[in-house]
Amino acid sequence: MKRISSLKRYIILSLFITSTVLIFVLSSVSIRYFFLGLDAASAGFLHSQALYVELDKDEEPVQLGEVTVAAHWNDLPQTILDHFHETELSPNQLAQKVEGYPLFSPPKHIYFVMKVIRDNKVKYVSMILNEPSVSSERAIKMPLLLYIVLIAIGALSGFAVVILIVFQRITAPVKALRNWAKSLDETQLSLATPDFRYSELNVLADIIKFSLQSVQESVEREQRFLGYASHELRTPIAVTRTNAELLRKMIDKNICQEKQLEVLDRIERAGINMTDLTETLLWLNRQEDKELPRKMIVFGDFIKQISDDLSYLLKGKSVKLTLITDDNELLLPDVLCRVVITNLIRNAFQHTSAGDVLIQQAARIVSIRNQNTPSENSGSINQELGFGLGLELTERLVNKYGWHYKTQSIDDGCFVEIEVTEVK
Repeated sequence: MKRISSLKRYIILSLFITSTVLIFVLSSVSIRYFFLGLDAASAGFLHSQALYVELDKDEEPVQLGEVTVAAHWNDLPQTILDHFHETELSPNQLAQKVEGYPLFSPPKHIYFVMKVIRDNKVKYVSMILNEPSVSSERAIKMPLLLYIVLIAIGALSGFAVVILIVFQRITAPVKALRNWAKSLDETQLSLATPDFRYSELNVLADIIKFSLQSVQESVEREQRFLGYASHELRTPIAVTRTNAELLRKMIDKNICQEKQLEVLDRIERAGINMTDLTETLLWLNRQEDKELPRKMIVFGDFIKQISDDLSYLLKGKSVKLTLITDDNELLLPDVLCRVVITNLIRNAFQHTSAGDVLIQQAARIVSIRNQNTPSENSGSINQELGFGLGLELTERLVNKYGWHYKTQSIDDGCFVEIEVTEVK
């Protein structure tokens, strides 16, 4: 199983290693320049002492504390002669030797020597520094390397504390963002996005919320599509089944072929309606901006055909259907009109158990009035076929096209009017 890396651990480890290497390099550079500075100071001191003392070739060397100035190499202290050779010296350049490593403890002896040449005169100057006697005060002082190491450890510790504090301030809102994202549901998506202190996290939260809202909207669209499809396809499916049974009976009874072809036409028309309904619902579900196909239709005949297809809903009911239409021909999206008019007529048929249904069409205006007889109990109206879903789909479609649409409740019934828009 592949091990999942921790971003927090990776960043902390990277910063810690980087800071350790950086402190080590800077400490090394500091030590290097510290000793270079000491060498420069020592060289300048010995050079100034050599120039200060005037010697002739035959004069004895001059002793100034730990400093010896001589006119001849062999006049220098024996210890210097034992550790250096005259041929090793470069004019006006300091040569030194250290016994011991000064980083861990003070050196036991340090030997300096320089060959000074000025105005064709040669002088030799040397200095011997011995380890001072260890006093109680001196004994408690730390070695230089340990001192540097402790400073480096202190710097690393301080840097680590700063990193932890910074990460704590960063990880707290990140954890809050994680918990918020895990708790997102339909209710949370409707609320304002919390403030996560940093603009980057706020942008990320907005992206997460927008993505989940898109998913939620897609799910809702799919649910609406399934609901609309199951609601709208009932009519053509019922027409197909009813006419298929009728056609079988007509074949068994050898009824004339012309009648059979009429039934077959209704079955084919129901199949075409199912295809058109599916395409319309998919168009509405995708919320596309393109227009639906339009064609010239005789609006009155169109309504009569829909009413005839839905007549099975009135079987077994004491309902009087009145249909008044004209012969106006209009350029309309026939599939969309079929969905809307079918819903309105079906709702009227479904919710009238006994009474009157009046369908009137005049030019672009269609009105449907259904009213139960007063003796009928309104509670007996059949609600199982989804009255609300049909009206919801109708309202969405007419609003999409900006058609005029109104509904009005009347005694034991309903009045609906719709005005379709013709394309010139």
